[in-house]
Amino acid sequence: MDMRKALVWFVAFTTLGSGLVNIYSVIGDNLPERSAVLEKFFPLEFLQLSRSLVLVIGFALVISSVNIYKRKRRAFWVVAALACLSILFHLTKGIDYEEASLSLALLGVLFVARRSFTVRSSLPDLRLAAVRAFIAALVVTAYGVAGFWLLDEMEFGINFHIGDAFRRTVAVMSLVGNPRLAPQTRYAAWFADSLYMLTFTAIAYAGLALFRPVIYRFRTLPQERARAAKILEAHGRSSLDYFKLWSDKSYYFSASGNSFLAYAVGNSYAMALADPVGVEEEIEPLVRAFVGFCQDNDWSVAFHQTLPDLLPVYQRLGFRKLKIGDEATVDLTRFSLEGKEHKKLRSNVNKFEKEGVRFVKYEPPIADEVLRQARAVSDDWLRIPGRRERTFSLGLFDLNYIRQTPLVAALDKDGRMVAFANRIPSYRQGEATIDLMRHQTDAPNGTMDYLFTKLCQLCKEEGYKTFSLGLAPLTGFTEHEQVSPEERAVHFFLQHLNFLFSYAGLRQYKAKFADSWEPRYLIYQNVLRLPQVALTLTKVSELKGVRHR
Repeated sequence: MDMRKALVWFVAFTTLGSGLVNIYSVIGDNLPERSAVLEKFFPLEFLQLSRSLVLVIGFALVISSVNIYKRKRRAFWVVAALACLSILFHLTKGIDYEEASLSLALLGVLFVARRSFTVRSSLPDLRLAAVRAFIAALVVTAYGVAGFWLLDEMEFGINFHIGDAFRRTVAVMSLVGNPRLAPQTRYAAWFADSLYMLTFTAIAYAGLALFRPVIYRFRTLPQERARAAKILEAHGRSSLDYFKLWSDKSYYFSASGNSFLAYAVGNSYAMALADPVGVEEEIEPLVRAFVGFCQDNDWSVAFHQTLPDLLPVYQRLGFRKLKIGDEATVDLTRFSLEGKEHKKLRSNVNKFEKEGVRFVKYEPPIADEVLRQARAVSDDWLRIPGRRERTFSLGLFDLNYIRQTPLVAALDKDGRMVAFANRIPSYRQGEATIDLMRHQTDAPNGTMDYLFTKLCQLCKEEGYKTFSLGLAPLTGFTEHEQVSPEERAVHFFLQHLNFLFSYAGLRQYKAKFADSWEPRYLIYQNVLRLPQVALTLTKVSELKGVRHR
């Protein structure tokens, strides 16, 4: 452990200890001689208020120690303020200079470690909020049990044992109370009130902690998306670049504003989509700056579906790679139904056309009736087990989105749409590609082959050189690829357990059309956190309420 981490640990421990001392210090009575001195200068009500505030400050310090450990900048200032108040109220509640000295020491270690607190407040996280709410309840329970157990019998006329102390604390925390619990002294009355006060404080804290993740919404300024679109027009180079303009992405720009990367946040990870885009010389500094930005937000970093050419950049910055598949590409300059190579595709097209199936293209804006049929196809496709809408690296069926993109469809002899695909721009020069490709569950076998064959012919006629069929996951390794042990282990595990779905089947299907395969990678930082990366990718791919802009 380096000195910086050790110092942060020490500050967090000191914060926790100071909070616990604050809470413990209010359980017992003040020393009579000190109280007598204070009562000459302050009314009794003020002394009781000081005691109550020390309790609340102690609770806040215990909770804040978690964020101190996470090096949160805001927590640093909050704890510094709490320590100052703690010193004041320790002195005014009973001239408790011993406890005040610990708060003063806390201020000292905060000052020494001040440069370590660089992390901004992170995005609200429901799991972390639940943990914090649990800690709050634990603190209140410990305070109540210790208080009842340590009280003299004269305070309530009861000699509390541990089990009884716990039951009465739970009764107070549930706000039911106990009518037989009658304070016999002024201090006992204050203790009962303080337990209720701390309970309400904990409930308010837990409510706020749990509510913030629910009300959080991801937002990107319109001018940022417009700037990203302009950079893509000049420097885009991937079939995935189109999805960087969707509303589930945030943007991180280079210092010049001429390069950017698109990312989404989930599970304390910033997941970037593909590679950064922009001026070549700015890419490595941009990634380095983004890593620093994420560290300041308490996020880890990963890049999903990167191209091979930037691997040296990521490796220089300490990242690891995991090959997640190959992008299948059709060479349209060579694509033809003549000859033996595509004999099966030619036979399939002839069969469908004899049966009256037609290939139709629709230009945007797509008519309402066509949208209605496409919606019916999509809804039927989504009923297939394992199918659901996803985002991040692909689109979802949204009427406004589909209306704005070219659509190709297969219609049966009765004019019913049985399959469709929507075309989207690829920012790779001379390349065509699609997003959604869906079919009716009762569509004849070979329907999608027919649709893709006709679409490739159409794109070739329109002058495109290549057609991207998208990613075929976990396609294995070529003879000349440099493969890490963890890559082989992950591939072995997923391929042999047929995890999620049949990867081999998807590659075999795309191989009917594809002429070339280009590897795609997941770029990550720590092999032990690969499961968390996978959960993050699932989370950002299933964000709710995403709409195309």
